[in-house]
Amino acid sequence: MIPEAARCVKCGLCLAVCPTYQLSACETMSPRGRITLVQALAQGQFAADDYSHEVLGSCLLCRRCEAVCPSAVPFGMLMDRGRELVRSRQRWRERLAIALLSRRFWVRLLSRIGKTLLPGSAPMGKMAAQARFDAPELEQTYRPGSTETIGRVALFTGCTGSLFDSAALEGAVALLLQAGYEVQIPQSQVCCGALDAHGGNAARASRLLSVNKAAFASMGELEAVVSIASGCGAQLAGYSVLGEKHLDIGTFLAQEQVISRLHFSPLAKRAVVHIPCTLENVLHGAEAVLQLLERIPGLQIEEAGKRGACCGAGGTAFLLRPDLANSLRQPFTQQIGELSPDYVLSSNISCRLHLQAAAGAIEAKYMHPVTLLAQQLIRD
Repeated sequence: MIPEAARCVKCGLCLAVCPTYQLSACETMSPRGRITLVQALAQGQFAADDYSHEVLGSCLLCRRCEAVCPSAVPFGMLMDRGRELVRSRQRWRERLAIALLSRRFWVRLLSRIGKTLLPGSAPMGKMAAQARFDAPELEQTYRPGSTETIGRVALFTGCTGSLFDSAALEGAVALLLQAGYEVQIPQSQVCCGALDAHGGNAARASRLLSVNKAAFASMGELEAVVSIASGCGAQLAGYSVLGEKHLDIGTFLAQEQVISRLHFSPLAKRAVVHIPCTLENVLHGAEAVLQLLERIPGLQIEEAGKRGACCGAGGTAFLLRPDLANSLRQPFTQQIGELSPDYVLSSNISCRLHLQAAAGAIEAKYMHPVTLLAQQLIRD
C-alpha cells in the first residue's frame, strides 16, 4: 500500500498541464492514470510488465501536475515508488544510461569517446559535443578577497557539472564571493541521486543521499547549500539533511542582503530565458532568476514557452525517448528561432543541452543564467 496515492480524487485538473497526456490523449498516460496504475501494482492487482513500465517510464517528471493539484498529491514521490515496482522490466539501455550518467568517471570517458566516434546527429553525440574537458578543478574553499565575509555556504556541483556546466560553477563562486560569502565545495560529494530515484533504484539513491549527508555535514555550520542545476535541486530539496538550508543559486542570490551587494555592467543584448519545469514547479525559483537578470542594464529578456511547461529533456528522456522529447521541444525552439536572441539561458543542464542540440543555424550563446551574470559582474 502507498497511502499517499489515495489523496488523488481523480478530479482531472492535471490533464490540461500533463505533457504526455497532451500528446497522446490517452488516460493511462495522464497523472491520475499513472497513479491508478501505481496503486494497482502496489496492491498486487496488476503484475509489472513492459506496458506498465512504459506508462510509468514515459512520464517526464515535470511535476506540473503537483503545482495544480488541489489535494497536494506528491506525484513525483509516487512515480519513484511506481518505477521501483516495475524496475525488473527496465530495458538494458535505460539501466545502463542511468548507471553511467550518474558516475563522473564514466560520463567523462563516454563524452570523450562520443566526441570522436558518434555522429553529431545522434543524441549522445550532440551531448558529447558540448562537453568541456579543460575546465580547472574547483578548490574546496574560496574566501572573499577585499570583501568582508558575511557568511558561509556550500556549493553542490553535481555529477556532470564540471563537464557540462563548469562556467556556471565558476560563475556561482564568483558571485557568492563578491556578495561576501565563503564558499565550501565538499570534495567527497557525489551524484544527487535523481537518476537512480527516478529509475526505480531506491537503494542506490539512498546510499548517495548518505554520502552527501556526510560530505556537507563535514563542512561545519553553513548558511545554505546552493545548487546550480534545477534538476539536482529538485532532488536535493527532499533531503532531510539539507532541508530548508538548500536553495537554488538564483533564489539565494536574489535575497535582498545578497543582491544588494551585486552590481553589473550594461549589456545591450537580447536573452531568451527558459524556465525549467523543476525550477518553476518544484523549487519555485523562476521569479528570482528573472529578478537577477533584470539587474543587468540594457538586457532585453523574453521568456521561452509557457511557465512550468516541459521542454522534453526529462532527465534521460532526450537520450532514451528522442521522439517524445523532440515533440515537446519544438514549440520552444520555434520561439527561439523567431526571436533570434543573442543568448538562450536555462538553469538546468539537460534542458539546455536538449535545446542547444536543435539550435541549427541559430547563433545564440546557450548558457546558465549565472554564467551571464558572472560575465557582467562588476568585481572589486
